[in-house]
Amino acid sequence: MTDQQDLLYRVESDPAWNPVAAGTARVGLHPDETAPEVIVVSGPCPRCRHETVHAEPLVAYADALTRTGLLARLLLRRATEAGSREVEVICACSAVHPEAGEHKGCGASWVLHVEWGV
Repeated sequence: MTDQQDLLYRVESDPAWNPVAAGTARVGLHPDETAPEVIVVSGPCPRCRHETVHAEPLVAYADALTRTGLLARLLLRRATEAGSREVEVICACSAVHPEAGEHKGCGASWVLHVEWGV
């Protein structure tokens, strides 16, 4: 059996990884579920099985906006409504995978469906 650390870095996605990751992923809404700004997905990568963390922003602020400005408040209000998002998670494990170069992780990506406020 191949050591998971020996897996070559390869950018790929396999739909079969989606349900595997859904069964092992830990999903958090930050700062909390009532006013989420970021979805944080952590857990083992379904390809290399190393621990990885991915942050998916729900609200993006332009440099010119302050968090208290009218547009920023509207964006935040929209993001905090009950909703769902398909989150593409990309492995960012800290293991060294051959041929990764400057990249982190093993190159795998998968999709998780995240819902909040329902």
